[in-house]
Amino acid sequence: MKLKYILFLFLFCLSSLTLLGQKESNLKYEFYFGLGGTNLMADIAAPIDSNQMAWIKFFNTIGYMGNAGLRYKLNDRHYATANVSLGQLYAYEMTYDAVIKENKETESFFSEFTARYEFMVFKEKKKQTVYHNLGETNLKNTNLPIYLFVGVGGIYNIGYYTKTIIGGTDVDKLLYSNLSIVIPYGIGFKTRVSSTSYLNLEFGLRYVFSDKIDYVEKGKFDQYQFITFNYIKKLKMKENGLPKF
Repeated sequence: MKLKYILFLFLFCLSSLTLLGQKESNLKYEFYFGLGGTNLMADIAAPIDSNQMAWIKFFNTIGYMGNAGLRYKLNDRHYATANVSLGQLYAYEMTYDAVIKENKETESFFSEFTARYEFMVFKEKKKQTVYHNLGETNLKNTNLPIYLFVGVGGIYNIGYYTKTIIGGTDVDKLLYSNLSIVIPYGIGFKTRVSSTSYLNLEFGLRYVFSDKIDYVEKGKFDQYQFITFNYIKKLKMKENGLPKF
């Protein structure tokens, strides 16, 4: 009789583990969305040192944005992602001498679509069982997956460029638009908050094949940066392999 119970428990545990494995393998898709900020590195508000690789001026180059995307798990280290971002790119600069004081400002709203490849530098670990009676703590379950990404996409922005000469009557306000290819690259951090959801912080740079993001052209391609805070939810797959929302 005892042998029957042992065999039953063994088969029950084996079937439970199999079901868990199936569930894990079916959660290859992740949907995410979030909010963040932009930093425009263009000709307006650029530093005097033209060789400076990156800069930020908190009241002169900062905008806002939101994004959403769908991520597909190829394996434990490799992911493919489609991302869409919408928001504002902004830059303001004031220059003056003994005679003329001039303000330049650009404010444009953008749509960005990118496809990315992500590589997990530190992949997610399986949650370990913690035995408090052995003196272990929940720190044993702490895990911070880190990934790098690179991709290709496009941006379309439309807005106003304004130049004002203070002390005179010369005010120019021009509506402009720009469409260009971008190369996104950066780093991200994830932390699990439940069995199927995460919080995500991502720093991304965009190399733009255009010098007209801010309307002003001085011979060097513009760039911009994102920092986003996202919520990630794992999705089940349908029988045809597509995500189930």
